[in-house]
Amino acid sequence: MTTNQFVPTPVTIAEQILQLSKSNFDASNPQDDLLVLYNAKIRMQELCDSLLQTVLGRLEYTVLLAESCQESSALGFVTALTVPDIIGDETATVAELSKASGADARFLSIAMSCLLKHNYFEEVGGFGTQVYKNNHLSDILREGHSESVKDAVGFMYAIFYKHNSPVDHDTNSCDEGFKATSYLLEASKPSPNEEPRLPAVNLAFGFDKTVFEWMSDQEWRGRRMGKAMQQLHRMANGNVVADYAWNQLVSPVVDIGGGIGSLELALLKEEQNKALKFTIFDIPKTIENAKKTWTTQPETAASRVSFAPGNFLAPTLDETCIPRGQPTYLIRHVLHDWTDDQVVSILRNVREAMLAIPGPDPNVKLVVCEMLLRDTSSRFVRTTSMQLLALNNGVTRTEVEMVKLVEKSGFRVNRVHHMRAVDSIIEAIPES
Repeated sequence: MTTNQFVPTPVTIAEQILQLSKSNFDASNPQDDLLVLYNAKIRMQELCDSLLQTVLGRLEYTVLLAESCQESSALGFVTALTVPDIIGDETATVAELSKASGADARFLSIAMSCLLKHNYFEEVGGFGTQVYKNNHLSDILREGHSESVKDAVGFMYAIFYKHNSPVDHDTNSCDEGFKATSYLLEASKPSPNEEPRLPAVNLAFGFDKTVFEWMSDQEWRGRRMGKAMQQLHRMANGNVVADYAWNQLVSPVVDIGGGIGSLELALLKEEQNKALKFTIFDIPKTIENAKKTWTTQPETAASRVSFAPGNFLAPTLDETCIPRGQPTYLIRHVLHDWTDDQVVSILRNVREAMLAIPGPDPNVKLVVCEMLLRDTSSRFVRTTSMQLLALNNGVTRTEVEMVKLVEKSGFRVNRVHHMRAVDSIIEAIPES
């Protein structure tokens, strides 16, 4: 079957890229509207992808997209072997990397060749020397780099070797994201006897609890997950701290499903937010990890944070242990992990806690911070949506879908605030 759909020429797309660059990214033409600039960056990515599609043609592009998992494998493989850390600020031959990492030199040379094509690392002396040094791209795969994404790559792909962890786990203990996604086909099939459908990650690793409980039970996974979330949010949501008036919220702010407190770590570094107080609410094991994290923070920040263990999906308010009658409740990066029915249950439990004390603060507020799907959403949003699906049958919802769920749960939405980030903020108040 053929279609007559118009396909723009490479020249047409290149001209659009040039015009967009001149309008938004030319240093001599500073952009005052930062949100416009952020959206222009996403549009630039779309145009570059379109240019590649047009140049390669649909057959080669489709095969390249299918094989992009091999590039992810190369990135995860090299990062898990700590190759960037082994090289450090010097150079290293493939034989030296092999000896230091314990991996076969042939495996290393092939993986490095794959990444060199994406400008990760440099091959000193030119093609074929197999002498490598780090560059501005491979540097961020190093431990301790100020912009490191090493744990994020590990969470999405890397094999986690025994020498990286005090836990004596077997060789099947590898990537959460990559391995889980490979089980999506199986997870998509209806369960027998109308039993709840297990997420792909459960099938991949063979457990029957939630992925969050599973990770928190294995301290090294929970620790890596926490670091990965900080790194990913710094990349995709670095402007969330600046683009919303957090200091206008009334304390204490109850962070529902707050994890180890990644958002609080970022917010309390800013002078304008230092008067805020937070209560981090999550499952008991995660709260234990959060407490450990905050013992390493300055006292001025740690004193602003308290902790409350519980379960926001428990059947009664008493069983949830959600703090009651507080002025502000925050739910960030939680709802996309759950089905529509579970989202409504979570929100109704939160609403009940908000109104549990007679004569509650009339200004009590719910703040939902979530990644929302739009027609202009970036490639990162869409690939992350696949990962959410694999990890917990999660869903990246549109603004309309999310607002409907919030309203169905007994809230009135007052405002939707867009930022220079993949996240948006929905403000709501509970209906009496």
